[in-house]
Amino acid sequence: MTVLRPDFPDHSSPFSRSQERDRKTAAIRSAASRRFNAHGVLGARLEDITADLGLTKTSISYYYASKEELAEAVFLSSVDFLLEAVKHAEAANDAPGLKVLALFQAYAEQLSDAIAEQRPFPARLQELETLSEEVQARITTRLGEAVNRVNAMTGDWLSQSGQTSRRAEPVTYCLFGLLDWLTVRAGEETGAQFTNSADALHDILLQGLTAPGPVSTEIAPHFVSTGELPQIFDRKARNRMKREAFLKAGIRFFNLYGVEGVSLAEVAGSLGVTRGAFYYHIPDKESFLDQCLEHSLHTVETTLDAAAENAEGLAFIRRAAFDLIYMQASGMSPIIRLELMAALPTARRNRHQARLRNIIRRLGDTYDAAVSAGEARPHDASVVESLLTGVMFINSGFTLAASSTMNDWRMSQSPLSATNDFLHVLLYGLAARP
Repeated sequence: MTVLRPDFPDHSSPFSRSQERDRKTAAIRSAASRRFNAHGVLGARLEDITADLGLTKTSISYYYASKEELAEAVFLSSVDFLLEAVKHAEAANDAPGLKVLALFQAYAEQLSDAIAEQRPFPARLQELETLSEEVQARITTRLGEAVNRVNAMTGDWLSQSGQTSRRAEPVTYCLFGLLDWLTVRAGEETGAQFTNSADALHDILLQGLTAPGPVSTEIAPHFVSTGELPQIFDRKARNRMKREAFLKAGIRFFNLYGVEGVSLAEVAGSLGVTRGAFYYHIPDKESFLDQCLEHSLHTVETTLDAAAENAEGLAFIRRAAFDLIYMQASGMSPIIRLELMAALPTARRNRHQARLRNIIRRLGDTYDAAVSAGEARPHDASVVESLLTGVMFINSGFTLAASSTMNDWRMSQSPLSATNDFLHVLLYGLAARP
């Protein structure tokens, strides 16, 4: 005989152990997400996570045996957070471009709930390489599903809008960068402030930053070569070349593993030099991080200066954005994740932050000038300058490379067309242009 037992919902009974456990693990994951976003996986301490919740370090081990186990739970939860928004967008009975907008609307609403502590806050999916290969595989399998589904939506939009010459992958890469930007804003703003930021991004995605009108022609890199051969017999020139190689390698390692996860010996080994030779130029990790930040900010500043020589207003923004993204996409000059400067002592950190504020302010002032000239659509300059900074620093963005999806596509395969495709949505939006 079959016995039918109706499965009534338990709601929030204080006697439900399973619901109590779910609430506690959700709170731990949310607190861990914020710490991982601020300090990286290896830089975040369990005692700080538990202190944020008013718990002891030993109490967290009842739910998660190790920090890696907690990180896996956090990242899998964050991928599910993303997949929830993707599922909502796919279910929308809209044209392909509006489905992409629905993705951002759903994701922003979920983040608003997280700000209000109605659901766990998601982690930025960075530094996956610090986890074991087995854990990485479980996370990237789920992440790959999300990336491929968004890429399919992007491809449908390009096909429907007649932009068949563009590749979906770089556009998808930009979209994930913008989702990551939303996550960062949600961690820094109040609910009302975040609503304004999300609304501004929604409008920019629909209509673009540029004023109504036709799409401008594609652009190419704006780098000038001196045509000089390397001065192999000049000791100072050789030392500059070595230092440049050290810094580029360091930036890549810091971006992948965070500050705590970088070993100077491994950086030296990747360059095929001895630790003694490396330490001759780089005395310690703090100085190395400081020099990598200096190199990155200098790269951005000189790129902006070069763009300003021949362009202004919106043309300056397009020129500077293209050159910076192309440099990173092609591997010519990686740029460090800006949040890593938080690991430096106050004096060094403040120096870099002052330079970064000047860069951001410069972008905002230029955008205001473009609006006044009728070239750009009016938006809150503080939102646009933050958005432009987030897009230009693509090495700081979503770790799509770790997901091993989209047939292992990389920006470096065709950086010229990829950079133009990457910037297209931000500049011109998802709506049709004449």
